Amino acid sequence: MRKLLSLFGILSLFVLCFGQVALQEAAPAIQKLGILKTIDDSALTYDELYSAVAKAFPGKESLVKKGTDQVLRKDFIMILVKVLGLEQEAAKFTEICTLANDEDKVPKEAIGAFTLAFRSDRQLLDYRYGHLLEPLSPITKSEAARSFYMALYPPKRGGTIVTAVGADPKGLNTLFTSSGLTWTICNIIGDGNTGTDDNGFYHPRMIKRIPTLENGLVKINQDGSMSVTFELRRGMKWHDGQPVTAHDAKFQWEVMVSEAPVTSNYFEKMVDRVDVIDDYTFTVHFPSPVPGAELGSSVYAYYYGWFQLPEHLYRKDFEEAKKTGNWDQFVQKVTFNPVMTGPYKFKEYVEGQYIVLEAFDEYYMGRPNIDQIVMRIIPDSDVIFASVLKGEIDFGRYTLDLKQSLQLEKDKGDIFNVYFTPNVAAWTLDLNFRDPNDLSKPHPLFSDVRVRQAILYAIDRQQINNVVFFGKGQIVDTWITEVHMMRDALKGDHIKKYPYDPKKAEELLAQAGWKKNKQGLLEKDGRVFEFTLIAGAGNSQNELITQLIQGMLKKVGISVKIEMKPALVIWDEAPMGKFDAWLTGWGYGVSDEALNYWGSDMIPSEANNWGGTNYTGWSNPKNDEILAKMATEVDFEKRVELYKQHFALWTNDLPVLPLISDPTPHFAKKYIKSFNSTYDSGLGWIIYNWYIDTEQH
Repeated sequence: MRKLLSLFGILSLFVLCFGQVALQEAAPAIQKLGILKTIDDSALTYDELYSAVAKAFPGKESLVKKGTDQVLRKDFIMILVKVLGLEQEAAKFTEICTLANDEDKVPKEAIGAFTLAFRSDRQLLDYRYGHLLEPLSPITKSEAARSFYMALYPPKRGGTIVTAVGADPKGLNTLFTSSGLTWTICNIIGDGNTGTDDNGFYHPRMIKRIPTLENGLVKINQDGSMSVTFELRRGMKWHDGQPVTAHDAKFQWEVMVSEAPVTSNYFEKMVDRVDVIDDYTFTVHFPSPVPGAELGSSVYAYYYGWFQLPEHLYRKDFEEAKKTGNWDQFVQKVTFNPVMTGPYKFKEYVEGQYIVLEAFDEYYMGRPNIDQIVMRIIPDSDVIFASVLKGEIDFGRYTLDLKQSLQLEKDKGDIFNVYFTPNVAAWTLDLNFRDPNDLSKPHPLFSDVRVRQAILYAIDRQQINNVVFFGKGQIVDTWITEVHMMRDALKGDHIKKYPYDPKKAEELLAQAGWKKNKQGLLEKDGRVFEFTLIAGAGNSQNELITQLIQGMLKKVGISVKIEMKPALVIWDEAPMGKFDAWLTGWGYGVSDEALNYWGSDMIPSEANNWGGTNYTGWSNPKNDEILAKMATEVDFEKRVELYKQHFALWTNDLPVLPLISDPTPHFAKKYIKSFNSTYDSGLGWIIYNWYIDTEQH
């Protein structure tokens, strides 16, 4: 039993790295058939491969040589393709297309085999950490087990799956509508330059490779300007069957910088011009270096460089709208009759009832296996949960809250798989550096760094995690987690940590001049240490966290008054500094930049119309210098070093107190295979791999 548990502990690690059919499911079937005697992280040898092929595909073992040499991943997949009789099918692929970050490392003779292996109807290989193929590395027995499983039981095609959403979409194109549901739908019907995987790694999708200084696609010119070249994959189609070209990319940029009422065009307006080199290559020019430009997008409206506006369909309408200044017809057409490039295409929308998406036959990674996705519109969250328990809903992301997800796992664990995906954002306790009554003055309590540090030492974050998030959250040290693309900057001793230590808290408070009075409350210069903590009303997690913090700080002599306010009121008042302390959370993206939040120029003030995001008013000149360097540094390793310097200052000064990053709950019926839904890339990026299989193997 101990050995079996050890095996599945190893397999669980792989599930975190990969996201298709779980090895917990594949391994028992492969061992039961006697194909592999052991399944672990050790390298597969040719003798073991010979024996495995003989067991799985009798008579085909003659295609495998014998020996104790380790089998490289490239050789393994080429042999498996031969064993399955798929050589002719693989030979059709002359350009590699796997969406991995190291496609250029695949030898020419293995291009067809690797491309075939990642098609939706095959799924013969998984990515390694970092979204890599590593073709010249030995394949492990764990990886081989999953490959044999998929070779024996390939994905099935057909069926319809149902999810639930809480409201009607405001539109079906994120360029003109910024609602969360629009985002989810476009994750499924749209596609773009890049995507992110389970671990937050960016990787190429519609482009062959992510531009970098090293591969020459990012260039810093002598005049200080920057150019970024994107190479589109060939053979991609719009949902009407027309080819996707570089002209479409330029057209979309033209729309984004026009007078059209787009949701956001911050990135596009930084662009000087877009040059079409040929049908599959275009270059974007900037007046100065722009970090993140290689991803081809600004943060919200155009996150992964989504292709959402085919020129051949919308050019005429666009020119007419520019001429007349009336954008209504153009926006209506692109918003409610979307034609995009993703694995599913829009089929039908009935207001207040449902949205139907259907598989796109010509999707460049292979036709999605499941025919249709139905989104039922159910405004009441309790009704949604009841529908899930009845089995009427097949899968969901953000569909259930954490408590409901845990109940589903407990009550219906035989029917559903429930996932708790790591998040990039965290709950924070924001302590105002400025006096709410006079922002020109420091806050009488929190302007002292020793006080801020003491409060964090006094908060038992693990208890909050256990009580509020049922132990599923992650204690964080900065404003990002390891899902963020700057995860490497979290490694090292430059980050100051604050384990629960009430004695340390009391020592720091004493150093700051605070002493307990007869009532056990801290006092200094006749002032009792007391403040008001605000949080959004109507949220049970807010209420529970504030109460826990209140009790924890009372133990060190700090009195906390809790005031629950409507969220809209808080968001009106907080930018103007009208708070002592604020419990909040922030939905960062995996590539969000520090300079968008933590510079002195981001402190809300009358001068910037209260538009900054540095609500607590943290100002550190050294940090501002670091952020200024970040703004123009495009070399990744140098950016990591700058982030390390930023985090060293941040974790010492504590602009906000980092608490817990709670997980994103997802669920799917067990017969939906290859299910995966990550934090930032939503449901869509590998939805073409999902398939329905009700058989037990």
